[in-house]
Amino acid sequence: MTEIAIVTGADANYAGMLEECLRSIRDKAESRGMTLCLLDVGLGEHRDRLAALADRVVEPGWDIDFPARPQTPGYFRAMFARPFLPRHFPGHRLYLWIDADAWVQDWRAVELFIEGARQSDPASGQPCLAVVPEIDRSYRNLTGAWQEFHDVIHKSYAEAFDQATADELVRYPLINSGVFAMRAEAPHWQAWADTLKAALQRTTSSLVEQAAINHVVYRQKLPAALLPSWCNWICHHAAPRRDPASGALTEPLLPYQQLGIVHRTMWTKNRWGYEAKGGTQTGHGA
Repeated sequence: MTEIAIVTGADANYAGMLEECLRSIRDKAESRGMTLCLLDVGLGEHRDRLAALADRVVEPGWDIDFPARPQTPGYFRAMFARPFLPRHFPGHRLYLWIDADAWVQDWRAVELFIEGARQSDPASGQPCLAVVPEIDRSYRNLTGAWQEFHDVIHKSYAEAFDQATADELVRYPLINSGVFAMRAEAPHWQAWADTLKAALQRTTSSLVEQAAINHVVYRQKLPAALLPSWCNWICHHAAPRRDPASGALTEPLLPYQQLGIVHRTMWTKNRWGYEAKGGTQTGHGA
């Protein structure tokens, strides 16, 4: 059993992006010696093709019981399974989750996630959660779309917890749960599971599991290693720039840092994709 498991998952609607995600990992020589794991939450006819790119495939059930479960789409299992990755893929010492709509351009981002997860808090000795906050000098949510972003996030916290908790948590930079890394023994897993279970009794918002991990870090004070935005670039906040010489995607402002993981969130899912042949980017972006 390898030390590190990289995990992703999706249903048939995300099959194309999931393949890009898997190939962007497989195409990197550095991924050898790591186990690539796949959560099948409804891949259907795409399962065999995509399973061939992974080392371990699991079709999870619902890890948490909640009132609205019968009406909740099956693909939500991939979101709600995140606090339970060591259960679904036991035997690894460290887990890195990457959303199916994200792909790895520069392996340095993966290395930073692993390094961050290997750190421990100096005061408590507890392992760190390696994550990226959704904040960058070029992001829309820092300037023109600040109020829109603030209102959406505040609403998600209020639905998951209560008004007072929302007023507190919305003051912090939002942690994106689409890419994260943790050691198997990190206390965050159980805290996240417990917090998500409580929140799901109130709401099945698409942001509920992200609200829960922010609660774990900011309210419950479990340690986090916060990584730079290029490690998990949120494309709907700022369009990447394409380097005219190399074709690589970079941050849009100087010094044009090459993006490590490109996360095609919200309306950007059909842009800035990964071309498996040669490991380059497809030509839909700016």
